[in-house]
Amino acid sequence: MSQVRILTGRGSVAYFLPERFIQGEKESLCADLVLNGEVVEMKTISGARTTLGGKFKYGYKQGALLVKNCTFTKKHSVFIRLLSDLSIGSVKAKIAGELKNRHDEGAFICYFEKTGELYTWPYEELRAIIGR
Repeated sequence: MSQVRILTGRGSVAYFLPERFIQGEKESLCADLVLNGEVVEMKTISGARTTLGGKFKYGYKQGALLVKNCTFTKKHSVFIRLLSDLSIGSVKAKIAGELKNRHDEGAFICYFEKTGELYTWPYEELRAIIGR
């Protein structure tokens, strides 16, 4: 709930999505909410860059599976509430690397708990960092 407050406190509109299981998957793979008309998966992490990359990939997969048959949007984003003390440049570089050879539309939204700053980077902008 605190993650949603971070987003809605800045003027966004959020709708929670029900939990559902996708056929053939062992775990529940469903995004958490629709934020301003876009599917968003939320994660809170407190680890190193490796943890950030792993959680981002998992959230990305959840969103991609949900929008596969979605009629209202093809965009999906990942919101991460970052409790670690990673720099903005380090976070952007890590996520850019995770987006290599992925072509979906959406954005990476990151709330840096230590500074209280919220950033949103479109996937396209992050892919441009690595040239793909």
